[in-house]
Amino acid sequence: MFHELVFYCKELESFILRNQIQEFLEGEHDSFFAEEMLKTIQTESLKIPQSEKQKYPNLPWDKMDTMWQKDLARAYDYIDLKMLYYVCVYEIPKFTKTIKLEIR
Repeated sequence: MFHELVFYCKELESFILRNQIQEFLEGEHDSFFAEEMLKTIQTESLKIPQSEKQKYPNLPWDKMDTMWQKDLARAYDYIDLKMLYYVCVYEIPKFTKTIKLEIR
């Protein structure tokens, strides 16, 4: 159940590292890929039942379930690229590390 979520998080992390991305630029394919991966991560998080999520209260489930709407989408069809980079480089690895420690 959690494996798909962790898989996509790790895929996004490795994409950022492999391509040595330092920032996202408007119209670049890197930012589009990151947006799509975050949508997939959010979708996987929403598939996990609340009863399972309650077993791991230290994980930021609310953030994972709503990050697209709350943090990234600033206006119609506008994505905050600085926030996108921050979420991909700092939030996703932190979440991945925490979830791997919690679900052992």
